[in-house]
Amino acid sequence: MNPTEKDVVRIWTEVVGTAPATLDTDFFDAGGTSLALVRFLAGVQDRYDVELPVDRLFTEGFSAAGAAAAVEELLRDSVDPAELAALSAELDGLSDEEIRLLLAEES
Repeated sequence: MNPTEKDVVRIWTEVVGTAPATLDTDFFDAGGTSLALVRFLAGVQDRYDVELPVDRLFTEGFSAAGAAAAVEELLRDSVDPAELAALSAELDGLSDEEIRLLLAEES
């Protein structure tokens, strides 16, 4: 399970009351309600600052895997190429030790 899927499962569990049996478990089959859906979407928006497209979730089946994939796609689409290039250049200028220290700070 990748980090986005873990976050999505955590939010799902908070709003439904139980974790999905698998990443492909349907939200409503697992006991999700329309109110829980609204709370789930708000939780994802709070965590990732993205708005999940409800029509896509229902078209493809509303599962943790589908929601996580949608989050990752939205995040990829929101990255500014110039900003990414600048960050990449900054990372290229750091030593391995400096990168390890930065990663340790994030943990």
